[in-house]
Amino acid sequence: MVETVMMTLSEIAERDGISRQAISKTVRELVEKHEIPVERDGRGRIARVSVGHIDHYRDKYQNPAKVLASRPVPPEEKPRRDEAPSIVTETDSFEEARRRNEWLRYSRLKLEHDEACGRLISADQQAQAMDILGRETQAIIARLPNYADDLAGPFAKEGVHGLRVALRDVAHQINLAVSKRYAEIAVAAPEKDVIEDEEAGQ
Repeated sequence: MVETVMMTLSEIAERDGISRQAISKTVRELVEKHEIPVERDGRGRIARVSVGHIDHYRDKYQNPAKVLASRPVPPEEKPRRDEAPSIVTETDSFEEARRRNEWLRYSRLKLEHDEACGRLISADQQAQAMDILGRETQAIIARLPNYADDLAGPFAKEGVHGLRVALRDVAHQINLAVSKRYAEIAVAAPEKDVIEDEEAGQ
């Protein structure tokens, strides 16, 4: 399992040497367009975000010169004079920073691999797909009144028991109809992100 390195917007801004307002705007835009792990506070605002995802999508979609200029310098921090004494040594801090950087590098490589294999989709694509599936499911469920005769007969003959058996059969038919429709949608769906392909061809 890949460890997700989460950082606050202030930490990312400090790491990259840019303003918090600038990184906040970038993060909001990327989170809206892509499936990025985030932690939100009680008011729904982004509190922490996956650094690997943010760096990956910034490299891909932002101005390369700006991204290169914001690349972090290897950590060589020393304790501030006003900080309380800590049992954590400089060696421990360096090892922790190196461990996090290794996880970050690995998570970015995994993202690049998943994207190359077509395993990543944009958030707007996912929302569109969910909307289509929801509407198709509603259309199938809306046909329930058509089963009235199928339910009335068993209920008249065997009462509640007959109705229960008939309802199970109707539920089975609806499940089959939903599965069949989902399969048809999957077959008709494009294999790749059409918008991304068009941009790549320009």
